[in-house]
Amino acid sequence: MNSNRMSEENINVTQKIIFLSYRRELYESFCSCLKGQHDILYHRISENIDLAVLWEGNVVLCIIEMLRFTEKSVELLHEMRSKSSVPILFISGARTGKTRKEETVRAIRSGADEYLVSTQSAEEIAAEAKALIRLHLRIRKRPEIWNYQELRILPDRRQVFLKEKEILLTRIKFDIVQYLAMQNGRAVTYRELYEAVWHSEYLFDDDSIMAHIHRIRQKLETNKKRPFYIQNVYGVGYRFGCSCTQK
Repeated sequence: MNSNRMSEENINVTQKIIFLSYRRELYESFCSCLKGQHDILYHRISENIDLAVLWEGNVVLCIIEMLRFTEKSVELLHEMRSKSSVPILFISGARTGKTRKEETVRAIRSGADEYLVSTQSAEEIAAEAKALIRLHLRIRKRPEIWNYQELRILPDRRQVFLKEKEILLTRIKFDIVQYLAMQNGRAVTYRELYEAVWHSEYLFDDDSIMAHIHRIRQKLETNKKRPFYIQNVYGVGYRFGCSCTQK
């Protein structure tokens, strides 16, 4: 056995990905894309599957592959969601665009975090899986309270306080404040901010972003011409002050 083979076998992978499916073909292709990066465990979907056992250890993602999104899919997602907040990627064998559109809505509403189709390449599916894992780990490490000068942000409760007075923000405005604060002073481009908050393709229309920033500043800033919290990075986007201290 050569040294490279031995080093691969001795890698201690602690992060687990659970792969539920009726067949192994996609699972095997998926494993080849993430070889050595995660412990990928295959389980055949059956009536007597013990979901509680699946969550043992450091599980960072669950993938469910089915030929179609059915009532059984709904039941499975609901049951899994009742036991864990781990991200779930649902993969369907749907063929038509109409079916995919309908299934996407049902899957997300039932508890899945992303929907793909099995006709996509294993590389695309692996890339989406890694993105979901990164997001999950980022959220899991998120502090309970962020402080910056006289501003206090409570991410889990989605509340913002200025000088101990709660500032009421809409969902979009809170997400903007939270996302910028998470970057600890890093400049964020208009594109990045839009795609992170609106979850849509950026179409080079900054008016909506600027309008929301203007309204946020009306609530947070003492001097709106020289903002202290959300600062302009001209020609780029915005940054949140310098950094937040975390508790």
